[in-house]
Amino acid sequence: MEEANSKPLFTPAKTQRASEVIYQQIYPKIVSGELKPGDRLPSERELAQQFQRSRPIVREALRMLQQDGLLETSIGSSGGAIVRGISLKTVEDPLKSLVAMGAINLEELLEYRHINDRGCARLAAVHHNDEDAAKLRQTLAGAKENIGVPFSFQEYNVAFHSALAKASHNALAIMINDVIVRLNTDTYLHAIRDCTPKQLQAVNQRIYDSHYAVMEAVLERDPDRADACVSAMIQVFQDAVSGGK
Repeated sequence: MEEANSKPLFTPAKTQRASEVIYQQIYPKIVSGELKPGDRLPSERELAQQFQRSRPIVREALRMLQQDGLLETSIGSSGGAIVRGISLKTVEDPLKSLVAMGAINLEELLEYRHINDRGCARLAAVHHNDEDAAKLRQTLAGAKENIGVPFSFQEYNVAFHSALAKASHNALAIMINDVIVRLNTDTYLHAIRDCTPKQLQAVNQRIYDSHYAVMEAVLERDPDRADACVSAMIQVFQDAVSGGK
């Protein structure tokens, strides 16, 4: 963090909605990584001096950042606002709103998931380690045991995609994957709500088989085959959510 006598981290807020201006100055410093998780912001008094605004206005800006999941507060002599970093909620909630409003349709969501999953699988085929391999096997074993149980199966489905993204060892891929899979989870659960037990078993079996094929290609360190298996996997999911039971 900046020393007391060094150049101020922020500049004065000069508009009527000062709390938003303060928010807009702190937000990009967190998102860009200039302020890292665990960093402690200056005290309210110091921030008020830097922004040349009252402490209640500074407090309101900090509250907005805390609501976004970017800050947390601690109590005590060393208390204050501490950077948490980017929360999935920061990315997920606006996307959910866009999907709900129809600004992003199912086809667009699946197209992007195709791109995302292919990238994760190719990277995972190159970079995965023994721990990643064990996690992929573990999630698919759980999915196999719960093929007839929609919510449990979907939990393992999400866990598989999370494990695949983590095996890529790319921080951005991991974050984006988690958001995209969460959005697709709602789509899947809506699509299978009217399935008979027999139909559900068939749908989930096809999803499981497609996941298993991806895992095999990844563990054999074959990025091209992993890529092709992901394309087949996305088609299985698309058929399921579009009524191709």
